[in-house]
Amino acid sequence: MTFDSFLLPSILMGLGIAIDVAIATVARFRDRAMGFKNWTLPVAIAHILLPAIGYYSWWYLGAEFEGWRLALGLVAFTLIALFIYEAFCEWIDAEPVVALSPITDRLFGGLEDGTKGRMVIVMAVSMDALWSGPAKAAQAESGGWTPLEVFFSFFIAGAVVALIAELALLFARALNRASFSDLKKLARYLVAGKFLEASILFGFGVLSLWNAFAPWIGLGSLYPSVAISAALMTLLWIVFYNRLYAEELNELEGEGV
Repeated sequence: MTFDSFLLPSILMGLGIAIDVAIATVARFRDRAMGFKNWTLPVAIAHILLPAIGYYSWWYLGAEFEGWRLALGLVAFTLIALFIYEAFCEWIDAEPVVALSPITDRLFGGLEDGTKGRMVIVMAVSMDALWSGPAKAAQAESGGWTPLEVFFSFFIAGAVVALIAELALLFARALNRASFSDLKKLARYLVAGKFLEASILFGFGVLSLWNAFAPWIGLGSLYPSVAISAALMTLLWIVFYNRLYAEELNELEGEGV
């Protein structure tokens, strides 16, 4: 169990699936009801359980059907790509042609009031964790993780999510107390946070695609995959930055209504 091959990738995965939690927390800084029990704790639990469900489902399929390596890698890449695509469309206020959200809307669409409504938000910011499970299978294979390391990796990532959620909650409370009003500056920071989130998450998708072709090109590596992802996201952010910023600012102003 080494830092570079196990701990750092586990932390990075936690960071990738926690950034949207931080963004959602800070963007709702006027909501004084958010706290550890009704926000940080359920978010952390969701970010432990959902990746585990995704990973072990993929592990079972891979173990039962050895010839499915290429197909599973392609599907894992597609799931993460679709999640990023749908999120990006939402960030620029565009209608996605293909979306994963109908799958979860059926389960949580009827919850509206109070704590139940907040649980919808918890699940909304946790769906990337579910789709990250298959991608974690690619990282476990690349890093030669043992079954015990895989098991602990979910808790490491969950702890990272809990820490970031709690820090974001403290920051949100500070903004509230200070009657923060410079929404333009906050919007720029949140757009930058979304870039980091998309780059890390899609990096795991790139790794899944890379490992799908491992028999022909060799196993992939996480850090080059994230670098490739960041390069692609840089192009998107250059083209769509004004729309990303305008929509973020619009959402922040809406939170104050």
